[in-house]
Amino acid sequence: MNFAALAGRCAQMTPSRLHVALPLLIMGAYYWLSSLPGTPLPDDPALYGLFYWVPPSVQNALHIPAYAALAGAWCWAFGAWLRVPVARAIAACAITSAYGVFDEWHQSFVPGRYASLTDVTLNVAGAVVGIWLAAWIGSKTETIKPQINTDTHG
Repeated sequence: MNFAALAGRCAQMTPSRLHVALPLLIMGAYYWLSSLPGTPLPDDPALYGLFYWVPPSVQNALHIPAYAALAGAWCWAFGAWLRVPVARAIAACAITSAYGVFDEWHQSFVPGRYASLTDVTLNVAGAVVGIWLAAWIGSKTETIKPQINTDTHG
């Protein structure tokens, strides 16, 4: 099974109101990551060391796929409330972008971290990419048909 088929099957799952937990968990993970101080402290857990090894240029590039995943999760979750795809896309993009702004503001209070307009731009770009991917995957689900044997003679 290729990635498009797997993504299409996941997209066909009917979201419930409980599915909003997925984007909220993602947002919680991003909040935790943005709460890490900019420089390691001696009493930091060893796990934090993994994040300090990632160069800032790579960290910046990771904003796009991270916020694309968040926007895609919101698109999927909003399927429980909003049946019009454009409304889902606008709501998901608005919430994801607003969270990207909030996250940068939050980082301005973390020691050794700072808020960046570049990061906000990358967060919004990631949200747009996530909306586009969600629409693309949604269009693929329409072309995937279940393979059922309809031959009644054999």
